[in-house]
Amino acid sequence: MTTTHPQLPRYFQIEQTILDQIQHKLIKPGAQLPTEAELAQKYQVSRITAKRALDELVKQGWAYRMQGRGTFVAQTRIRDISGFGSFSEDIKSRGLVPGAKVLLFTEIKPEPDIRERLHLIEDELVILLKRLRLANGEPVAVETAYLPGRFFPSLVNENLTNKSLYSILTEKYQIIPTWADAEIEAREATKEEGSLLKLGRKKSVLAARRVTFAANYDVIETVDSVYRGDRFTLYTGRQLIG
Repeated sequence: MTTTHPQLPRYFQIEQTILDQIQHKLIKPGAQLPTEAELAQKYQVSRITAKRALDELVKQGWAYRMQGRGTFVAQTRIRDISGFGSFSEDIKSRGLVPGAKVLLFTEIKPEPDIRERLHLIEDELVILLKRLRLANGEPVAVETAYLPGRFFPSLVNENLTNKSLYSILTEKYQIIPTWADAEIEAREATKEEGSLLKLGRKKSVLAARRVTFAANYDVIETVDSVYRGDRFTLYTGRQLIG
């Protein structure tokens, strides 16, 4: 647990005390935090000092305000998900348990933009894999992947409910995702996305479009991912995967 230090500003001591309780799950997401008046009385500080402690928690994304109701603990953000590599590995590295629900897994004739992204010829088929991605059992992303069928025969027969796609590509097909290009934008969730991710109407999402390459520069995958805007911090650019 965090201990206060007399040389630190009082607002910071209060902020860290509350943050420690949040991080140790003593205060759960959605719970209301004490008011400025309550904090001022408890810690024998001014209401200005108490307000600054709450302001800092809101600024850092640990809490949010509802006008006329107070300050509440926010859902913990999953920070610095890159949008580049394996969702499962990204989630595991942050101490969470990854999971997935397969929504669609089939072979299709791709739309022109998918064919262009994957550098396919006219009649090539692609494998479409659409999954609802989970972190600690909660829906946090919708991921739609397209893979060239010629590289991954019989992939549609694999059980991907709670297994990493990249582990199958590497172990079964000896094709290792090596680097990727990704672009990310913020937008409003569609009706379907809002329903799958348990979001309210017109809530924000982060949409990432990725193209993944093998070491020999073959394009082996393109993915459209939609992340809950209230749960993720992302960054973009080009990055090595392995």
